[in-house]
Amino acid sequence: MYDIHVIFENAPGELARFGQLLGNNGVGLEGGGVFGVDAHFLVEEGEKARRVLLAAGFRVQSVTKPLIRKLKQERPGELGEIACALAVQGVSILTQYSDHANHLILLTDNDKLAAEITEPWAADVKDPITSR
Repeated sequence: MYDIHVIFENAPGELARFGQLLGNNGVGLEGGGVFGVDAHFLVEEGEKARRVLLAAGFRVQSVTKPLIRKLKQERPGELGEIACALAVQGVSILTQYSDHANHLILLTDNDKLAAEITEPWAADVKDPITSR
């Protein structure tokens, strides 16, 4: 899985154009969101998504492998615990969202260290950083 970071034009219909373009080219969105004009979406085919979007004039900021973790949804405070564990070790969360399976998607300023710190939350998640 890959996080694709796109900067949208501040114009009506950009999200529609984005979603239709990727869908018409067989690229599914597995999670993500739009925050002002910044968009982060989880896709299986990062490079294909990049090529399709660039060819259509979208501004692709980056395509990266995110850190994927699983929080216990039934237990309040899980997000706070994982964020605290990272903060205590000096790791900043740059982007956070969820996928369609309720996995926590993280981009940090030190993904290698973040992967080690958050290992307790890695159960049953195929993580591209740790190859689990």
